[in-house]
Amino acid sequence: MNAATQANLQFYESFAPLYPTVYSLFDTNEMVMQWLRILEDDGFVSGADGRNEDRPKLLDVACGPGNFLAAWASNGFDVTGVDSSPTMLRLAAVEWKRSRPNEPCRLVRANLCDPDSLGELRDSFDLAVSHSHLPNLFHPEDLPALFQSVANCLRPGAIWAVDHSRIVGNLPVGEDEHAITATAKLLRVCGYDEVRHECTQSWTGDGFEGRETYWFIDIEQLDKIALQRGLRLRRRMEWKPNRTDKPFVPLRTESERLFSVYQRQ
Repeated sequence: MNAATQANLQFYESFAPLYPTVYSLFDTNEMVMQWLRILEDDGFVSGADGRNEDRPKLLDVACGPGNFLAAWASNGFDVTGVDSSPTMLRLAAVEWKRSRPNEPCRLVRANLCDPDSLGELRDSFDLAVSHSHLPNLFHPEDLPALFQSVANCLRPGAIWAVDHSRIVGNLPVGEDEHAITATAKLLRVCGYDEVRHECTQSWTGDGFEGRETYWFIDIEQLDKIALQRGLRLRRRMEWKPNRTDKPFVPLRTESERLFSVYQRQ
């Protein structure tokens, strides 16, 4: 594993207790419904009646604190979450018990840069999902391992739905504040290295200090890596998650946030 990816994983382990509060404004139920509508329309998943008869097995890859698991489960999926962070998984267990106290949920700790660590999940899932720019959080050297890890977990013909970003226009630079309690805030400072195509976000405040990195490789290279791991691109659109009406639009040259669907061959 590249040292920069390892640093990101360490950051998310330490940031985990703050993560649910910092990103609490996300309407996860609405996001899941947006994804589900397009997956149903394109025939990648069965409709609600079919899912009620035979619940498809879904893997949330890098599930974090589990804020999407209950939403997928409520829409007829048998969900499993996998993450590398033990603290994130503990938070996910608490969130699941709070939202669906009478149902079991499988949570697995594994290294997504080591396909062998997901051996118990091999060939098990009809659908994998990854929220929150997952491919952008791995150094480009580690993307082949990430894609292989996901491919190994899918059954032949199953799909991986993932959102990710590219840099085509406005660079993510500047600073903002995020309230974590009534009196405490975190300062986020963003910078972009145009040569390395990487964005750094530094977080400080209330006794916390850490930095995460996002990488933006060419989309063509991303798809090449996927294909080499047995994942063929089936659909890609621009995603505007804050729009409840027509959140997906055809891909444009200026599209930055993308929604992609890969299928295991």
